[in-house]
Amino acid sequence: MSVTAPKGFRAAGVAAGIKPDRARDVAVVVNDGPSLAAGAVFTDHPDPAAPLLWSRQVVAGSRVRAAVLNSGCANAGTGPLGFQAAHAEAEHTADLLADSAAEIVLCSAGPIGTALPTEALNTGLTAALAEAERGGGLPAADAIRTGDTVAKIAFGRGEGVTVGGMAKGPDASVGSVLCVLTTDADLSAEQCQSLVADAAAKAFAPLTGTNDTVLLMASGAAPATPGEGVLADLLTKVCEELAAQLAADTSDTGTPQDRQANP
Repeated sequence: MSVTAPKGFRAAGVAAGIKPDRARDVAVVVNDGPSLAAGAVFTDHPDPAAPLLWSRQVVAGSRVRAAVLNSGCANAGTGPLGFQAAHAEAEHTADLLADSAAEIVLCSAGPIGTALPTEALNTGLTAALAEAERGGGLPAADAIRTGDTVAKIAFGRGEGVTVGGMAKGPDASVGSVLCVLTTDADLSAEQCQSLVADAAAKAFAPLTGTNDTVLLMASGAAPATPGEGVLADLLTKVCEELAAQLAADTSDTGTPQDRQANP
């Protein structure tokens, strides 16, 4: 089980034609609440990608309804036009969910310096949101792979709550990470931010790629919420398991420079 292990979440992964091999390349993770609290850790790169610039603004608003992720194009190094494409992507998602674009986080991975194929992405988003369900965690994790040979998923349970996660790497030792974490605990945005920052710092190397993002969404759908210590342990264990899977995936033997060109 993955990001849909906690109550209140559904997900999907579809092939939209962004990748040339017609593999899955668009994923959605939807939080159906009742809470939409979220926190995130982003890259330290001096020139972050357009989706990340958008997502920083969204997370600053403390509420995230959905995360949209794509592989096959990082939408990095694309300037103002790239940000416009990210904005349009969020608006399209919000229209499909009858919600606000200001609550849609965006994550992209793939070659840098290329324009986002908006038409293909929108088609994929429409299909993914139509298919999103509790059983969609694994297809969603599959859709965010770039150099990864297998999807990376993990989950943990304790004291009535669940934490789930998915990530793409391929190598946690040099950053290049997209990670979505979910929990059905009832948390504030401030708690989400503190918990995800601590867990990411313990499990992942410093985030230095153009698109690196670790996002935590909390649905509040569990009947009870334990203390922060229990949640911190669960989140750390899930992140550490994902990081171990990233490190064990030996498909990428390139240099860090190679990975920056294909984040």
